[in-house]
Amino acid sequence: MDSIWVKIAGAAVVVVVVIVVLGRFTGDKPEPAPVEKDKTFYDMADRDKQFNEEPKPVEKPPAETAQQPAAEPQAQPEQPAQETASPAQPAVAQVPGVVLPSSITQPTTLYFKPLSEEDDIAAQQILPYATAGRSIGRLPIMQYGLMMKAIEQIEQRWPDSWYCFRAKQMMEEITQYSDRYAMMYKITPQRLDISKFLKPRRGTEPREVQPIR
Repeated sequence: MDSIWVKIAGAAVVVVVVIVVLGRFTGDKPEPAPVEKDKTFYDMADRDKQFNEEPKPVEKPPAETAQQPAAEPQAQPEQPAQETASPAQPAVAQVPGVVLPSSITQPTTLYFKPLSEEDDIAAQQILPYATAGRSIGRLPIMQYGLMMKAIEQIEQRWPDSWYCFRAKQMMEEITQYSDRYAMMYKITPQRLDISKFLKPRRGTEPREVQPIR
């Protein structure tokens, strides 16, 4: 009788040992990290809405001259919907004295000329067309004609405004995927230059610009 209980106790010990050993091999394994969902066209269109955001006024301008953005900007553009390969190198080459919008990698104070109420209303109506054109251009077989038509109006009518700065940001982004856009829409380094916005000028006011994420 005693031998039966000894056998049962021994079997129980073996089971406990097996459970402990299996627990060490299975319990210590970390759960697989969730796979990040690929961004859809609607996700990127929502991201493009940042181009419509008006930079916040700076109530007390810094005493020192506005900080110069990094000399070698490191832009990290997103993958457009119609592109399957990695983005090409920026088609717009660096030119001495030219500061590109992508150099804004942190909150930066820039200086823009305010618009009259009438012009501001008109610019608010045109800028969303450029932003929508930026999003539509991501679709297969689509181009950026709508965006560029709106941008040309902004450049001609309000070249010293924050609207023009946003236009330059959008133009630079599309050239970072294919050099054909730079050639097709005549986007040159001089056209993208934002150096005039870095320092106070007569009639300008300081605004804090956030980088596009």
